[in-house]
Amino acid sequence: MTRIAVEEDVELFVQDWGSGTPLVFVHGWPLSHRMFEYQYIQLPRDGARCIGIDLRGYGQSSKTWSDYDFDVFADDLKMVLDELDVEDVTLAGFSMGGGVITRYMSRHNEEHVSKLALLGAASPVLAEQSDFPEGVDKAAFMDLAEGCYEDRAKVSSEFADSMFHSAPSPELKEWLQNMSMESSPQAMADSIEAVGEMDLRADLADISVPTLICHGVHDQACPFELTAEKLHDGIENTELVRFEESSHALFYEEKEKLNQELTEFSN
Repeated sequence: MTRIAVEEDVELFVQDWGSGTPLVFVHGWPLSHRMFEYQYIQLPRDGARCIGIDLRGYGQSSKTWSDYDFDVFADDLKMVLDELDVEDVTLAGFSMGGGVITRYMSRHNEEHVSKLALLGAASPVLAEQSDFPEGVDKAAFMDLAEGCYEDRAKVSSEFADSMFHSAPSPELKEWLQNMSMESSPQAMADSIEAVGEMDLRADLADISVPTLICHGVHDQACPFELTAEKLHDGIENTELVRFEESSHALFYEEKEKLNQELTEFSN
């Protein structure tokens, strides 16, 4: 475990387990690197080096007042990969983290990365646009942001509930809710507004590496037809894997299947 400075007075927390093929995980809103616990405890046994990063504002990373958007997150990720001096990375991003790595691949010319894994990804666009009328009403993202200032614990609890196809144990839900509450309220609010403003469709053409798309067919946060299918159509070299028993939390609900897919893909 280490901390890497990405700018003056801003450090990101990085967990680095195992040896072998580097598999870098970028978490989703409003969680931290710890959401991938059930990947970290298995994949190193299968020859992977698992590197988990807390985005700024989340987990154990610095909690700045501002600068929570996809360009900043992508630039922070570049600084971490530069500092770790890793190559031939399989870069994996969940939910908002999927948007972060989509932006990274275009903005930083796929540096360090040989494969991409988009897991329940909030990418390339979620909110309604003039040319994307099927998108989610932008007011939904503003309501979540406002909720972070009014009753953030309620927002965290309701989001944890929405992640599952089958009801989680109370203890698992509490674990995710507590993880959410470790984040900065400002980061939570600004990040979900950034998701509402996100449009990464133009970035997809810049992705040339083999790309694995894993997505729960019951996903409510990032509906399958709005995200997974758009990514599959927009990225040239993709494999789309349906997770039939999962909503948004495929990292837990079908963890054995996800671990197998990631192992086979990254090796």
